[in-house]
Amino acid sequence: MALENNLAQNISEQIPSYVPQQTPDKPAGGTKVHKKKKPFLFEKTLMIIAGAIIFLLIFAVISFEVKIASTNRAVQDTSREIAEATIINKNLEQEVQELSRYDRVYAIAKAHGLEMNEENVRNVTK
Repeated sequence: MALENNLAQNISEQIPSYVPQQTPDKPAGGTKVHKKKKPFLFEKTLMIIAGAIIFLLIFAVISFEVKIASTNRAVQDTSREIAEATIINKNLEQEVQELSRYDRVYAIAKAHGLEMNEENVRNVTK
C-alpha cells in the first residue's frame, strides 16, 4: 500500500491552477484618460516669436557672409590693380632712365644742329 500513497499526486493537488487575467483594451468608465494638453495662446505666441527670431538671425548671418565675400572680392581686385600699376610704373621708370642717357641726349642735340656751349651750362648740386 505504500505505493498507492504517491507524493507526486499530493503535490499536484496542492498547486492551484493559474489562469491569466485579461487586461481590458479600453479603460473602464471610472478611470481618467490623460490627453495631451494643447499649447496655450502664450506658448503659441512664444514659439512664433522664437521662430521669427531664428529666421531673422539666419537671414542676417547669410547677408553678412555675402557682404564679406563681396568686400573680399573688391579687396582682391584692388590689390591686383595696385600690382599692375606698380609694374607699369617700374617699366616707365626704366624707360625714362634709358631715354635720358647722356649719349642719347647728346646724339639728338647733334642731329638737330645744337652744340655744346659751356657758358650756357649750369651745374646743379644737391
